[in-house]
Amino acid sequence: MGVLLDVLGSVIIGGTLLLMIMSFNLQMQETSSRIYYTSSMIEHMEEVAQNVNHVFSMAGIGFNKDDQICVTASQTAIKFKTFWNYETDVLDQEPHQIEIRLDTAPTGTGKVLDVIQDGIVYPLGHILFIEDMKLKYYNKSDAATTVLKDIMSAEVLLTFRRDSPWRPDRPLRSNLQLKCYMMNRYLQEGAWD
Repeated sequence: MGVLLDVLGSVIIGGTLLLMIMSFNLQMQETSSRIYYTSSMIEHMEEVAQNVNHVFSMAGIGFNKDDQICVTASQTAIKFKTFWNYETDVLDQEPHQIEIRLDTAPTGTGKVLDVIQDGIVYPLGHILFIEDMKLKYYNKSDAATTVLKDIMSAEVLLTFRRDSPWRPDRPLRSNLQLKCYMMNRYLQEGAWD
């Protein structure tokens, strides 16, 4: 009888240890997938910030200080003039009009951020998971403005939406807020002061 109790106790202890190991393994898998998910989203948002900031920084290249660079500026889109060519990433002899806007047609991975140069759409298709974009404009003194001639920078608020790998019915949202400066305009202002 004592041997039977020893064997039964060993089975219970062994089963408990086995369940603990399995539980620990599952927790490690979930933690690693959460870390991967978070780091990939952060990396994606950094790439978005670099691309959007680069396009804004090229506004007004080749124009004089007193020229009006912004053609239109709303909460959802901006169009400006520049001698920089978005497609080739070089300066041209003739000016271009570049517009940044969020395409309203959602795809399976969110909306696409479009850069439109002279009527030709260049979708930033690699910028995924965008749900919304809001723009707010500032003058040289960092005061909010709606006057096209005074716009020197823009605050860009992008909302990313991604389905959670753990709870598909509850999507995860991340906001990216960045201030993009029209660097050429700032450099010209400094040269004329």
